[in-house]
Amino acid sequence: MGRPARCIILAVLALSGARWGAAQEPGARAPDEPAANAPSAGPPSSPRREPRSFHDWLLGPLSGKEDPDGPINTDRPSFTPANTVVPKGRLQIESGFSFTHDRTSTSSTGAYVYPELAVRVGIARRVEFRTYWLGETDMFSRPNRPGAPTQITRGASDMEVGFKTQLLFGDDEKRWRPTTALITSVIAPTGGNSPFGSQSVSPFVALLYGWSLTKHLTLAGGTGEVSSRRRILGGPNPHSDNFEQFFQSALLFYSPNERLTLYHEWYALMYTNADDDRPLHNMDSGVLYRPTPNTQLDLRAGFGVGDRPGDFITGAGFSVRF
Repeated sequence: MGRPARCIILAVLALSGARWGAAQEPGARAPDEPAANAPSAGPPSSPRREPRSFHDWLLGPLSGKEDPDGPINTDRPSFTPANTVVPKGRLQIESGFSFTHDRTSTSSTGAYVYPELAVRVGIARRVEFRTYWLGETDMFSRPNRPGAPTQITRGASDMEVGFKTQLLFGDDEKRWRPTTALITSVIAPTGGNSPFGSQSVSPFVALLYGWSLTKHLTLAGGTGEVSSRRRILGGPNPHSDNFEQFFQSALLFYSPNERLTLYHEWYALMYTNADDDRPLHNMDSGVLYRPTPNTQLDLRAGFGVGDRPGDFITGAGFSVRF
């Protein structure tokens, strides 16, 4: 597989949380209706809840009634995770899939990635426990010549395990102060001998922030770093590429109403000590729709820009909060 092809796969695989997910993958949201990354108006309250049966708990997310914790706030589908935490005592599950495609002068490469599974649990008013597993990758690569065979590579990714902490809550009277959260986690080598596993433990840290500009607009961003190990299996010299990977992102959310949010995002991956340390720039846009306060559907599409681009990435997902 050519290096540009590997770049677009890396953009999906290397950051298992945002999104490093995000791609995830995933991200910030709208203003006063705090879609996934939007700053919230002050510390969340802890409303008393009446005891409920398991049946009511399971079907609760389908109710259209207003939730005392506000609408669901997800880490997907933007690359930048949300700058808010899951409310205390709540369980949130996010999942989806992505398709990437890259074409160079010598080959075409594509990949399906699923289930992009995030499990987030609010364990305190300011802290959530989180896991993220990009999942299985089915990648195909074919040289650009008539009759050339298609090479198919399959394997599982590593898993991120850690915490997100709310450092600052949003404040309507101090709009200059960003809603801020910090992710501290490790990426565990659960992929084993998979070609998409690192076979090493990688620490990951990300600072996430956002400002409510108006009732309908939110500006957000993220800054992070992960120590990465990528296995280079193709070519005459298979080896492991050990490097530091940094990311910076900026995105704008627009929420015309309580249920719908649109966003546009730029993010860059930057490297030190890598075989190819050119930065990788990407742009993506997406739509988030909340049928109920505790469910969300999302759709996104994006592309690479600059001298190290990937051609195209798209995906869709579903999130639910119990």
